[in-house]
Amino acid sequence: MESTGEARAGPPLPIRPPAGAEAQPHALPARARILIASLALAVAAAAAFTATQMGGIDVPALLLLAVLGITAERFDVDLYGDSRLSISALFLLTAAIVIGPGGVLIVGLAIAVAGHAGRGRPLYKLLFNASAFVGTGLASAYSFLAITQLASDGTHTLEAAAAVAAALVDFAVSSFLVTLIIASTTNGAPAAIWREKFGWLAPHYAVLGFLAFVLMLAYRAFGLYGMLAFVAPALMTRFTTKQYVDRMGRTVVELRKTNAEVHALKVELDEAYHDTLDALVAALDLRDTETHGHSRRVTELSLQIGEAMGIDRASREWQDLRHGAMLHDVGKVGVPDSILRKPGPLTDDEWAVIREHPRHGHTMLRGVRFLAGAGELVLAHHERYDGGGYPRGLAGDQIPLGARIFAVADTFDAITSARSYKPAFSEQSACREIL
Repeated sequence: MESTGEARAGPPLPIRPPAGAEAQPHALPARARILIASLALAVAAAAAFTATQMGGIDVPALLLLAVLGITAERFDVDLYGDSRLSISALFLLTAAIVIGPGGVLIVGLAIAVAGHAGRGRPLYKLLFNASAFVGTGLASAYSFLAITQLASDGTHTLEAAAAVAAALVDFAVSSFLVTLIIASTTNGAPAAIWREKFGWLAPHYAVLGFLAFVLMLAYRAFGLYGMLAFVAPALMTRFTTKQYVDRMGRTVVELRKTNAEVHALKVELDEAYHDTLDALVAALDLRDTETHGHSRRVTELSLQIGEAMGIDRASREWQDLRHGAMLHDVGKVGVPDSILRKPGPLTDDEWAVIREHPRHGHTMLRGVRFLAGAGELVLAHHERYDGGGYPRGLAGDQIPLGARIFAVADTFDAITSARSYKPAFSEQSACREIL
């Protein structure tokens, strides 16, 4: 898997940076620079150790695998503009199991330089990719050696299992490194990034490990020509993949465009909903000039309380709280002005009419799909925690959370607002009364 800015199936998956990042390498976040520098130092130390342990190297096999790796990397496949596909991993893995740790030092560097040369990428990408290629290659090579040394007879079954295990080690290390670099440059969640970009690649790497084992057998039996004969099918996958990707790419681009248009329409529709509700609330406020602005203030305070309690802004519960608080008095449209604006005390019969407004509001909202949840808050917004409210006499947790939040916000605004029958009290007084 390659570096910052694009994702791909091959070690490392190349990851494209945000637009303009290549022209402004200084924009790389400090944590990403620290990660790249730390990785480079660690891999340099591992490479130095490997160099001191190197014996004789099969130069013809090394040169062939380096050339094949370079070719695969230069002819990778662009995936829909934000990812790339390469089979260079196959040749790095083959170097790891045929030549050993010393081989991946050369082949890994060759592949990294091939992927960088002439593509206008910043040097930090080359540093990361070279470190990742060599580091994952060393991890694969040492894993293969450790497993094959478990049995002195070196059976093909054990070697095949070791090759697959080495490939999965390559996948684990490279996907981990690339996930970290993406997270450090985008502030994304590492687990989510790994699942989206790399979680599906494990079987792909297992197959690459088995192919590397087959190439090893071919080389042992027939030399360089045997390896080339078995490489041909793998190289053909590049051309078939290119044809498939070109066809699918057009579909993916169209889907992305359509998705963006749908999202824009949704945002526009949401804004239209909110504007309509704001107009309705303003119309309700005009009926009672004494409480003008009450609904807006209570809504803002209810949302502040909801946020403090951990309600997710993107959740349905948040939207229900917002709409329910805004429209809590919508049922008063069914209350005659003679009662609603009566200057003196209400009779018992008039109070009975007033206390029906939560039911009226609920009836109005429950038939509107996106306001049905808000309708439950409206129905319960005059319930009391001790069970002494109306219209159903609910108590405690029987009352929806949004209605309980609203009750606090409503009480606070009523105490701190002036009415014809009382002055406005201080916020401290309101808090003491609520407690």
